[in-house]
Amino acid sequence: MMTPKMVAHFRRSVSFSNTASPPPPPSSNSTTKAAPGKRIHFRSTSLPTRSHPILFQLKYHLNQLKSHWASQILPGSLHVDRVSEALMRLRIILESLDDLLDLAPSRDSLRRHPDWVEKVLEDFLVMVDVYGTFQMQIVTLKQCVITAQLATKRKDMLKKVACLKGLKKSGGEISKLMPFLQAIRLHPNDLTGWCDQNGDLELVGVIKEVIEVIVMISEAVFSGIYGSFESRKTSWVMGLKKSKREKGIKELENGILSLGNYGDADLNKKMMEDMEECIDGIESGSERVFRSLINTRVSLLNVLTQ
Repeated sequence: MMTPKMVAHFRRSVSFSNTASPPPPPSSNSTTKAAPGKRIHFRSTSLPTRSHPILFQLKYHLNQLKSHWASQILPGSLHVDRVSEALMRLRIILESLDDLLDLAPSRDSLRRHPDWVEKVLEDFLVMVDVYGTFQMQIVTLKQCVITAQLATKRKDMLKKVACLKGLKKSGGEISKLMPFLQAIRLHPNDLTGWCDQNGDLELVGVIKEVIEVIVMISEAVFSGIYGSFESRKTSWVMGLKKSKREKGIKELENGILSLGNYGDADLNKKMMEDMEECIDGIESGSERVFRSLINTRVSLLNVLTQ
């Protein structure tokens, strides 16, 4: 009988993140005394307890992303810099989780709960499919923007209108991905009734937290793109007619406005260029997340097949 082979990962590109490195775990020489009965280990072969460097790093990045995202929630539109940073942090989190899953003790812990791992694999498969579809729609958005820039240069109004419809259509297709993410968020994998004799709950809990963060950031990015292309909604308040737009991404909103603006040509050109750069940034960040999702799912799959 042939020995099953490990599924190959995507090769990671060498890059240096702009995020701060996590502080080192508490040292055994620290003046702070450890709680009675809790010994701190740092060997790479030790069980992935809360003091394990890789687990410590993963929790640090999770807390950084959640606190950073929550601290910058504003009533207005998002900016692409914030979206790109969130996607970068998400990629770092997934790579840290992948490193954690490469540890033999982590794999041993998860093998004790194969049914739960199967459910997590299903969630990751959904997220991989969602991001794969999202990547295709981003390519369509880029094509529409390039065509719109040419139409603006040639003053082809009919082509500009067609491009605007194409952008809104792609935004609508992206919005259709939201229910798949919401299904994961509304039906999380239950951990109740588990016995933590082997210290498995902490590892399982951090994987669950990673999934929650992926869904949170993805929903914000997808709804931001959709909100940028959505038509204004009309409402009546105190007998007055008002229009409002769902929260979008500022650079995309400005690009949409430039398609209907026939005034300052230089300003319109600048807004269209910013829109193209915005889409390029989202494409680059989401592609890295997409590849990291695949790698992490492969590592989870190897837990059950090795």
